[in-house]
Amino acid sequence: MTATPTPRVTIKDVAARAGVSKGAVSLAFNHKPGLSEATRDRIFLAARELGWSPSLTARTLAGSRVDVVGLAVCRPARALGLEPWYMEFVSGVESVLAEHSSSLLLRLVRNMDEEVGVQEAWWRGRQIGGSILVDFHADDPRVAMTERLGMPV
Repeated sequence: MTATPTPRVTIKDVAARAGVSKGAVSLAFNHKPGLSEATRDRIFLAARELGWSPSLTARTLAGSRVDVVGLAVCRPARALGLEPWYMEFVSGVESVLAEHSSSLLLRLVRNMDEEVGVQEAWWRGRQIGGSILVDFHADDPRVAMTERLGMPV
């Protein structure tokens, strides 16, 4: 006997449960003005009850912001695990991003040229909405690259 798959909950389902439009659900989840606190609370309650959350992929395809922050670190993986400062730093970044329903894209690179290439590829591929830069030095090539691309850092 084959089980019938459970249909995926959509923004339309949340809107129907909360008695609002799909646009109102979008306003609530994008933290935009235009809704009363009571309506916003009703929308969030409906979403929790249905187990729904916005699709990051759909938001990206719709042209909304990308809720991923990039961090490329020029360190060998083994050394990174031995440096308590970096472990605390990454943990702190993750905590703050989680509070804002955002994620961290972390990449360990071998040198500054590789980091510049990775950051630029992430940005052009819309994988990140901005980046965190660490370990600055004089004439840092990442500064020119982020300015040229208009990438938030």
